[in-house]
Amino acid sequence: MTHLVWHSTFASPTGYSSSSRAIVAELAAMGLAVRPLYLFDSDEAERMYGAIPPHIQTLQQLPIRLDVPQVVYGRGELFCKNSGAYRIGFTMLETDRLPAHWVAQANLMDEVWTPTAWGRAVFLASGVTRPVYTIPLGVDLTIFTPGPSRQELTDRTVFLSVFEWSRRKGWDVLLRAYQAAFTPTAPVVLVLKIDHRAPGNPLREIATLLGDQVPPVAVLYNQTFCPTRMAELYRSADCFVLPTRGEGWGMPILEAMACGVPVIATAWSGPTAFLDDTCGYPLPISGLAPTGVPTGPYAQAYWAEPDLEALVELLRRVHTQRDEARRRGEQAALRARQWSWTHSAQTILNRLRVIGVSFVD
Repeated sequence: MTHLVWHSTFASPTGYSSSSRAIVAELAAMGLAVRPLYLFDSDEAERMYGAIPPHIQTLQQLPIRLDVPQVVYGRGELFCKNSGAYRIGFTMLETDRLPAHWVAQANLMDEVWTPTAWGRAVFLASGVTRPVYTIPLGVDLTIFTPGPSRQELTDRTVFLSVFEWSRRKGWDVLLRAYQAAFTPTAPVVLVLKIDHRAPGNPLREIATLLGDQVPPVAVLYNQTFCPTRMAELYRSADCFVLPTRGEGWGMPILEAMACGVPVIATAWSGPTAFLDDTCGYPLPISGLAPTGVPTGPYAQAYWAEPDLEALVELLRRVHTQRDEARRRGEQAALRARQWSWTHSAQTILNRLRVIGVSFVD
């Protein structure tokens, strides 16, 4: 039996946690002896974030072996925590370059993984000299599935955006484009599901940017939805829109696609792996711009500047050409079928077989 230590986070409210849970479950189902290991403290310490899923708890009863391959799946400055016999670093970033200390730690690994071909090119251009492989993430196709046509607000076009409040997500571009695209009485509504746990007041910033003359906007603020409820939210929309400035992968975009919802998203960075004009509406960029973030992994880096005028036209297009939007939503659901968590885990298992390091009890 092949053994693997998966060193990450499993219960925190992050994309790394949710994807870790899914990948580990699939790898275990494929017969891999995978030992989840908490990245920041003891296994017990992570319980402060919430309940650890039963399948993770069960696998945490396996011994921690240092003579087997180990994946550190998290931010690039954490690769130094890898203590495996064969060291793999798995990470992603949303800008055009990696910070120097991420590159230094990546070059201590035996190999590096990242979810997209775009990300791999960024890693290599940033100076990563170790082998870099593309290991895709996925989506739960048992939950995020197309549903029946919605019955409410059928007289309005419902646009939905889901994001953590930050400039990177392009909320300012979205609101300006929405206001420019439609009159205050237009039969549309923009639903914003916002997560914000830092200082500041997003609701005040939204009101300041929009003023009084604006089409309807609804905000779901700091509300935690289970995956089933998230799928229902996606299916309640006519279009998902996210003019992001950069994504390592783009989980909400893929989840919306899996639900059969047409997507408008920036044609740069992670989402280019699965979104094109046959199954959605790629949003052009006007170029790259400095992140403006003085510290952290985004410092001295660039990301995309979404084309505001192009977004105005795409919003109007979805509103007026509903049949085309439905067809693209149908194609989006078909495209998302290619990105299951089983596919992700199988790609990992194939890579481990190529490495040729199999550890047997």
